Amino acid sequence: MYQDMDEAVEVVVLFQNNKMKPSRFRWNGSVYKISEVTGDWKTDVGAYRIRHFAVVDASSNFFQLSYDERKTSWVISKIWVE
Repeated sequence: MYQDMDEAVEVVVLFQNNKMKPSRFRWNGSVYKISEVTGDWKTDVGAYRIRHFAVVDASSNFFQLSYDERKTSWVISKIWVE
């Protein structure tokens, strides 16, 4: 099941074909290398957007990362817990 989060993270992003693609992130003092982006979507919040990315790290852990265009900041918004 997914657990909702709202914690700041640092994300390294690549831009390919004018699209953002997260490649790794730092959370709680650890660096997670993203092996796959399994989905991405946007939600509108007034005049701004939040970009969401469902990702899997090299250890097969699932996360949802969200980028707030207004605040220019990233959060980890969900994690998969068993």
